[in-house]
Amino acid sequence: MTRKAYSHDLTRKQYKRLASLLPCAKPGGRPRSVDLYEILCAILYVLRNGCVWRDLPHDFPCWQTVYAYFRRFERDGTWAAVNRKLVRDLRKAVGRNPEPSAGSVDSQTVRCTPQAGERGVDAGKNTNGRKRHVLVDTLGLLLLVLVTVGSVQDRDGGRMLLERARVRFPRLTHLWADGAYRGGLVQWVGDVCRWTLEIIKRNTDFKGFVVQPRRWVVERSLAWFTRCRRLVRDFEGRSQTTESWVYLASIQLLLRRLDPS
Repeated sequence: MTRKAYSHDLTRKQYKRLASLLPCAKPGGRPRSVDLYEILCAILYVLRNGCVWRDLPHDFPCWQTVYAYFRRFERDGTWAAVNRKLVRDLRKAVGRNPEPSAGSVDSQTVRCTPQAGERGVDAGKNTNGRKRHVLVDTLGLLLLVLVTVGSVQDRDGGRMLLERARVRFPRLTHLWADGAYRGGLVQWVGDVCRWTLEIIKRNTDFKGFVVQPRRWVVERSLAWFTRCRRLVRDFEGRSQTTESWVYLASIQLLLRRLDPS
C-alpha cells in the first residue's frame, strides 16, 4: 500500500483472515490485476463514510471495479457466509460453543432517501422507510438479518427471519424478544421451530428509557451498526443490498475483536 492509511483500513492480519474466506478469482481470462486488499478497504470506506460509489477517493481502485466486487460477493452470498464463519471463530475464541443455543430478536426502522427503492410506513414509529429484522446471539453477534419495507409488522418479519434461522442454526432453543412479537408468533415458534420465545415486557413503573434484561444486547448491536454512516439511512435500491451492508458492518466489528492489531 503506497497511499496514506484511512482509519477504517484493515490491518494485514485482519486482511489475511478475511481474504482466506473470500472466493478465489474466476478461472480463465486475464489474471486479477487489482489488489484485493485495496478493494476491501474501499468497500469499508463507503460503509463507514456513507459516500456514493462515484465519490471514492482516487487513491483507491476505480469505483466501477470496487462496486463490481461488492455486487459479486452480494449475489453469491459471500458476505453472509463470511459473517457466519467469523461469528463461529469469535465464539470459540471466548470459550463458547461455535453454534449458539440462545439469541435475541428485534427490528430497526430506518428512513429511506428519495432515490432508494421500495419502502413502507412503520405506523408505530411514523417512519417511511425499511425495517431491519435481526437475530443476534447472547454476545450481541449478528447471526441473521432480513430487510423488509417498514410497513411489515415485527411479528410477521420475525416469522420470516426465524424461518431462515431454523435451517441455519439447528442448535438454537431459546429466544428473547419485546412485546411487539407476542401473539401467534410465540405459538408458531414452539410448534414449527421447537424453540421457546420469551417476551420481555417493559417495566411500566419507570418512565423513559430503561435497560431491559436480555433485550439490551440486541439493542446495543443495532446501535453498533448505525455507527456506519451508510446504515444511518437506507440509500439502496434493493433490500438485499442493505442486508449486505449490515453483514459488512458486523464483519468489521468481528475482525477488530478477533485481530485487534
